[in-house]
Amino acid sequence: MKPIPQLLPSKAYRAYEQHCREALAALRTKTKLPHFDGPVQIIALYYLESAAHWPDLLGLEQATADILSDEYKVLDHKRTLIREWLLSDDRIIKSWDGSKIAGIDREKPRIDVQIVPLELNVETELDPKLRKQAAEAMQGGLF
Repeated sequence: MKPIPQLLPSKAYRAYEQHCREALAALRTKTKLPHFDGPVQIIALYYLESAAHWPDLLGLEQATADILSDEYKVLDHKRTLIREWLLSDDRIIKSWDGSKIAGIDREKPRIDVQIVPLELNVETELDPKLRKQAAEAMQGGLF
């Protein structure tokens, strides 16, 4: 049987992901981090180590979304939660307004991330999954 071709993350991305998730896990031991399953805005300020290999902002945002989102694997043909992070799914990100490459910091390259919960409104929400969630919440008296 032929192996199925697939795109794999770069070595640099895998190292970046591991570093970020280790930092999140360490932060989680010190404080209770919220978990978001409704619409959010993310404001991410990226401070790079240097100007070499300058990234595109969209790629940084996609990497951030992937790292902050819960991890799933397909087991027995079923999507199974492996590890909960901060976002139930990156599809709940409705806005990146304010995100930017903010500067160079050779001493402390980092991402400063702010996650802002947004109102979930069944009448204005376009995402079918979130519309269903809003409708169920209304029926349950949560709104």
